[in-house]
Amino acid sequence: MEQINKYRSPIVLGVLVLFLLLFAFFLLGFQPTTSKVAEQESEMSQLEQQNRLMENKIQEFDSSTADNGAQDELLAKLPRGDNSEQLIVDLQTIGTMTNARLKDIGFALEDNNPAQAMTSSSEAAFPAVKTVKMDALVEGTYSNVLSWMNALQLLPRIINVDSFSFQHSSNSKNMISASITFTAYYEKPLNTVE
Repeated sequence: MEQINKYRSPIVLGVLVLFLLLFAFFLLGFQPTTSKVAEQESEMSQLEQQNRLMENKIQEFDSSTADNGAQDELLAKLPRGDNSEQLIVDLQTIGTMTNARLKDIGFALEDNNPAQAMTSSSEAAFPAVKTVKMDALVEGTYSNVLSWMNALQLLPRIINVDSFSFQHSSNSKNMISASITFTAYYEKPLNTVE
């Protein structure tokens, strides 16, 4: 008994060290499983978000394919033929309404199909839709030029402003020159001979 009392503190210290080693082993073995659970929960939440997004896209697709009336309405806004003369007249009318001066205009008829280019498909959804790329130089005050661009977008024909840039005009301090690039869409009759 005396010998146990003599070695009591080293035995307690040894038991304590063994307990700490066992406890450390338990924590190291248990910690990876808790991090795996956290990772799996994170992945589950991401998958649920992706699932909701996919369901929303499917609903949008279903509603867009079911609503062919909207597509017919858009096609009705496309003139048959490029009708570029009427477009120039419309631009001059917009200039008169907004007090912005149309200084120069250039256009190029493109035979590519924008719907096919956007979807990168081999078959176009609307093979008769073509584009007229236009570059206009408009001069006026900032509000006049902004009104001109808004009126351009409000034309019954489908038009998309692609880019624009402003420069101070040399004529006056509050006058600016705007270079505006836009695309007008039209329906090319399929039975025309090229």
